[in-house]
Amino acid sequence: MNISGISGTAVKENIKNTYQYIKANEKILLSEQHSLKNYDISVQITNMLGAAVSTGIGAAVYTAILSSIYKKNLKPGLGILGNISIGGAVERSNNFVDKVSMLSENGAKNVIVPMDNLNELQDIPQSVLGSTDVPFYSNCQMLMQKCIISE
Repeated sequence: MNISGISGTAVKENIKNTYQYIKANEKILLSEQHSLKNYDISVQITNMLGAAVSTGIGAAVYTAILSSIYKKNLKPGLGILGNISIGGAVERSNNFVDKVSMLSENGAKNVIVPMDNLNELQDIPQSVLGSTDVPFYSNCQMLMQKCIISE
């Protein structure tokens, strides 16, 4: 696995922990023909929308890796918040309202969010909720179901 584009240790740790979770649970998450040993994984981090990438990107990395391996398309205008621990636990998103608002203002139609942020939903401006769906997930399987385009 290669990580480039960022020097922040915390972000790299999020990515490595997510990769290690996938690797440790490969028999459950991936079929034999989709084994990680058949892939070289490269993650390129790019700051966009004038915001620096901080911690809590594990869920997005998880979704990117699995959707790429299985060649599944993600929903257009998708934002993914939250982190996945090395043990597979979904961790809440810090600065939840600010992140959802910024993503919505920049065109996100869906922002998938950890269930632990549910009690903060009322803090999101109605204008944001009117233009962006904010579904919640509590585990990795639910995350993938909400991100992938149904066929």
